[in-house]
Amino acid sequence: MAGPTFTTRIQEPPGPKLSLPTNPNSNPTVFNDAMKIRMRVFVDEQKCSAEAEIDTDDSRSWHWVLYDGTTAVGTIRLVPPPQGPHGHAVQKGAHEPCIKLTRVAIMPMYRGLGLGRRLVETALEWAAVHAAEVEVQIGRGEWRGLVLVHAQVDVEGMYARLGFEVDETLGRWDEEGIEHLGMLRRISVQE
Repeated sequence: MAGPTFTTRIQEPPGPKLSLPTNPNSNPTVFNDAMKIRMRVFVDEQKCSAEAEIDTDDSRSWHWVLYDGTTAVGTIRLVPPPQGPHGHAVQKGAHEPCIKLTRVAIMPMYRGLGLGRRLVETALEWAAVHAAEVEVQIGRGEWRGLVLVHAQVDVEGMYARLGFEVDETLGRWDEEGIEHLGMLRRISVQE
């Protein structure tokens, strides 16, 4: 018997037409699928507030959803520069534009299959060849491949295996009752 066949779909930034916090038919299907996963994992399972889960970055970000057939099982969001203030210590390269990978979530029964890693790699590969789209708000040539994650400490190892390094200047902090730390990686950006 064959195993699951996973496919990934991308949602370009939905823009101001996005309706939150619900999943109305007017929203793109991929975005609604991403939100269903995020609400299940972050709100239902990890007890984060729904209000904190939905933010202004959603309308300006790219969203990927990983599917097992037609079932949405994982998601990741890429937030383009500029990044807002962190409310924590300033990371290295604070004046250098960076992209931020956020809202990585895998449905419980699909964990342990390397799908989080697959989503991170997919987003990084896309960003490396779409720098012009990433830079639309800051100017061509300003993003030099710096990638930031605010990782939950439980998944620090996954990000380390993907080449991210802990940024000690950012430190550790509590976000929605979960300990986080800042990690950075630089990718090669195609001109």
